[in-house]
Amino acid sequence: MRADMAPRKTNKPGGSTAIRAVVLDSLEEVEERRDLTDPDANNARNGIKAGQWPGFPHDAMPPDCPITVLGLKGETVYVISATGFLYEVSRWDHPTLVKLFSPYVNYLKWAWPAFTKAKEDKETGTVIPPKVDRVARDKAVEAIIAEAGRRGTFDPSENVRGRGGWKAGDQFVWHSGKNLYTVEVTKVDRETGKATDWRLLRMKTGENDGYFYAQDNDTLRPWQKPIGGYDSPAHQILQDFQTWNWERPYLDPILKLGWVGAAYLGGALSHRPITFVTGGPGTGKSALQRYVRALFGSVMFATSNTTAAGIYQTIGHDSRPIAVDEFERKANSTKETAIIEIARQAYSGDKGYRGGSDGSASEFQLNSAFFFSAILPPRLEQQDKTRMAILQLNPFTDHGQTPVVQDFWGRQLLRQVMDGFQDFENVILPKWREILSDKALKFDSRAIDTYGTLLACAELLVGEAGMIDAGMHADINGRLDRAMLIESLQAATAAERADQVPKWQDVIERIMGAKLEAYRSGERLTVGGVIEALENKDRTDMLVEDARARLALLGLGIRDLPANDTSNPCTGYALAVPHNDDSLNRLFGDSEFAHGGWTQALRLGPDTIVRRNLTKTQKTVKINRTAKTVTLVDLAGYDKWVGE
Repeated sequence: MRADMAPRKTNKPGGSTAIRAVVLDSLEEVEERRDLTDPDANNARNGIKAGQWPGFPHDAMPPDCPITVLGLKGETVYVISATGFLYEVSRWDHPTLVKLFSPYVNYLKWAWPAFTKAKEDKETGTVIPPKVDRVARDKAVEAIIAEAGRRGTFDPSENVRGRGGWKAGDQFVWHSGKNLYTVEVTKVDRETGKATDWRLLRMKTGENDGYFYAQDNDTLRPWQKPIGGYDSPAHQILQDFQTWNWERPYLDPILKLGWVGAAYLGGALSHRPITFVTGGPGTGKSALQRYVRALFGSVMFATSNTTAAGIYQTIGHDSRPIAVDEFERKANSTKETAIIEIARQAYSGDKGYRGGSDGSASEFQLNSAFFFSAILPPRLEQQDKTRMAILQLNPFTDHGQTPVVQDFWGRQLLRQVMDGFQDFENVILPKWREILSDKALKFDSRAIDTYGTLLACAELLVGEAGMIDAGMHADINGRLDRAMLIESLQAATAAERADQVPKWQDVIERIMGAKLEAYRSGERLTVGGVIEALENKDRTDMLVEDARARLALLGLGIRDLPANDTSNPCTGYALAVPHNDDSLNRLFGDSEFAHGGWTQALRLGPDTIVRRNLTKTQKTVKINRTAKTVTLVDLAGYDKWVGE
């Protein structure tokens, strides 16, 4: 880290605040202790003897049943065990029933009892009545499966939520593993109408607002008391981020802080931006990974060597953040591509499907924010780049000590995110979407989603004042200067936006750059070079007949100017791209545009470039003496679009 930066005083709760936090945590642990009383199966429960409850044995579930039957899908029955865990049961035996009801095994025997036979005491001659000594397994299974049928279809990919952040109605819900947490507004400012105080509410895992929150190992619990804006550790974290040598020091630390906020929000967000930190050896990528991981602790799934299957099988139904270090480009490796694909799906919470060895398909859905770091990233498609902020680290000018993360910072950040969620959704995020929609930025909708979410989350944690302290410009009123902000973002993201080429334009650019098997003055010509020579009015060495012959070498055609070709609907020369051609298929190789995919991509272009609603005569061009159905590209319209 740069030694010239004086660290801000670390946020440390002390005195009565620390004592209060410890006391509240202890009280919560006491309240969580469950009643594990499980009377003998021969004893009546609430006046009901074993096996005599209404609906026995399978017309209903027994009263106060410790398990919850959710429903079924195919041959699988979904059950919440007595300890709160989700079980997918397709094989029924005695150990399975015990696992479902444990530690209330006596209840299982009481509900579906199997009795000993009555027998006579040899010494006294008295008859010993039958006693419950085991469970009538088949009756118990019948009751559970019958209940699943009554509950109907249950799809875990739709209905189950694991650990992490979620949205229920208009509320933010944090699933720690053992409990659910949300906040309730207790005080509102009369003048502004904004909430100023909140109370933390704790609920048991289980069904809530149409979803089932499955119990799991506990992770992070929110701080018990509200965290004021000036007391937030986010200010220190942002200053710590600034000690790395970023390519854009006025923007990248803020974006990285925004990702931290987004990672806590997880499934509550419509879009979960990806951050990809790049840099050579010795730039502190792994140190940054360790720093961020320390903020999340066991909440985060962190690795430097994994597969896509390893990620979605480990994460399951959770919305926990995922950090992958040393995610390097490797020759002929598909592992990295598969991980990028699931990160893309997690961005918007799309479903993924994988085939099983038994021929059945499995379904998964990720709602996690990804953080990658590498020296050289794997090959990224256009749709991947628009979902991520690529942040570059440069070598340190001076080396200092790695900043230290306090163990309570994560809990405080989580509480801050919970308290500010309503303001984030209703005010902060819409504001940033409006700013990034400015025409000067030329952001598409996905870039607005990506950068808007990151910047809004950063403001949620440190406010506008904190962002100004980090390098953003302020106006005369001490607020963010929007004009300067847009100008800064325009300059900072120019290279990334230049890389964000629409697919139809990508096809045209690949065609224009393709080299032809024809030479002129010892130089091998390209498609673009032939067209430039044709359009140059000062040149007489490239007539339309010459261009047509050369372009035909790649399977392309060209229509003359409309004045000379009445079938040309364009404003100038028209490049004719056939729907099927072996030469073009070789050009696009194994890309997404192969096997005629170039035609589908071209159809995404604007009407002023890719002409539509053509007659049969207009879209039929002879190439190499064969009539071909083509897509016409208006070259004059394309030049105008590129110029703009």
